[in-house]
Amino acid sequence: MSVDLNQYLCFNFYRGWREVASFYKDMLGNDVSPQNVYILELCDLKNKITMNQLSKGMELDGSAISTLVARMEKKSLLKRTHGTADRRTVFVQLTKEGNELREKFRQKTGLLTDCISKNISEEDASKLQEMVSTIAKNRESL
Repeated sequence: MSVDLNQYLCFNFYRGWREVASFYKDMLGNDVSPQNVYILELCDLKNKITMNQLSKGMELDGSAISTLVARMEKKSLLKRTHGTADRRTVFVQLTKEGNELREKFRQKTGLLTDCISKNISEEDASKLQEMVSTIAKNRESL
């Protein structure tokens, strides 16, 4: 017997995320994920951000952020340093290469956003934000 996965709300969010990720790959390249772009946006060339701040900004747990940052550090896009007052504090900062890549992405972000949101009304976009917020609240109440 065949099951229609479209009947599951979570499957439709998964499909949507896959489509968004495909837009990013098509416009920015195969080795670029939306998460990479978001991390580059949250980091700065001159100012450091802590891993905790990055984790909160991305709404991801620390281990997921560590994995993403480590991969980006290997590509020389980010630099990690330890705090002097508390060595447990890890700071993240854009490298020159990371900043240059972020600037290239910014030039394409408007087009990317336009393509993704084409034919989606402001009302529908607002409903999506509300749905995601409701799902987050539902998870918190577990």
